Amino acid sequence: MKLKRIFSVICALVMMLSLTACEAANQENAKGEQTESSTQTAGEAGGGSETKEKGKNPYSDPIKIAWIPTAASEANGTAWGKGIGQELAYWPNVEFNIFDGEKSSDMQNTIIADLIAQGYDGIILQAWNSDASAKAVADAEAAGIPVVCINIDVNTPHAGLVAMTDVEAGYAIGKRMAEDLNGKGNVVVIQATPGAARGESLEQGFQQAMAEYPEITILDEQTAEWNMEKANTVMQDFLTTYGDQIDAVFAHNDQMAEGAGEAVRNAGRSDIMIWGANGETKALEYIEEGIITGTVYTNCYDQGATAARMLMMHIGSDTDTSAYTKTPVIKMPPMVIDADNVDSITEDMRW
Repeated sequence: MKLKRIFSVICALVMMLSLTACEAANQENAKGEQTESSTQTAGEAGGGSETKEKGKNPYSDPIKIAWIPTAASEANGTAWGKGIGQELAYWPNVEFNIFDGEKSSDMQNTIIADLIAQGYDGIILQAWNSDASAKAVADAEAAGIPVVCINIDVNTPHAGLVAMTDVEAGYAIGKRMAEDLNGKGNVVVIQATPGAARGESLEQGFQQAMAEYPEITILDEQTAEWNMEKANTVMQDFLTTYGDQIDAVFAHNDQMAEGAGEAVRNAGRSDIMIWGANGETKALEYIEEGIITGTVYTNCYDQGATAARMLMMHIGSDTDTSAYTKTPVIKMPPMVIDADNVDSITEDMRW
């Protein structure tokens, strides 16, 4: 049954990618020309031919696949890697290796260059910076190595992206927070590292929701760079500056929400709503303990497995992904989680 499910998913991905490629081709024919920037990007990616000479047999040929998270030790990176590894275990001919990006685009780009030199067959990447790794990904695609990104995309066409719905997640959190505040109140925001694509998308969605509630005021926004300890300090500063004015907190990830929750608890406050995003196990436990209010959960195991299926489909096909002018995207469904439904995320779903 499992193999049948895998096969059906791969078939669905093949159809999706074929339709995407056809749509892109039709759009280009209708336009008659590309913009200069699009032409340069496609050229850097090796665009020119539409098919490879021959794909590998994904069930018998030796295949090497690499997973490059931004940081191998972080909860979501570990969960994505586990999902990828579990899926690739169905192919005994696949060698799967994990490389730590060390929260550095330079490190990730160096790793990609090494993988190209070693003749890897596919790469799954969680890019630290969308612009900084674009050329490295284009180089891999030009070398015939399809690259599937997880969550954070790069600014060049490539084999695929399997993403959380960040704008939608930010909007969902904002709406829920506004409803719980009855449309009135004061909010502070603990932001991601400046320029981080995911943080910007979450913020975009959140601000869209806030714009619908003119009686909700955003008192302040400060970055804590995705970090729990820094978020704890930022929240302490917010409490010192604004005190009882604060009704709710939105943090761009769960770790920062957890840091804010600790600061609020240590200050003896129990009246402040605190929302994060991601759905990691610790955040779910904090919801159960009443330390934070809620989060948006994404099944990272399934997200990693989906990226692996997408990559294996490309490796086993004749499609030349370096010729893509648009990256195919699969979005993972989010779930808004609070104390009322946190028990729906069972142990086998937690990461």
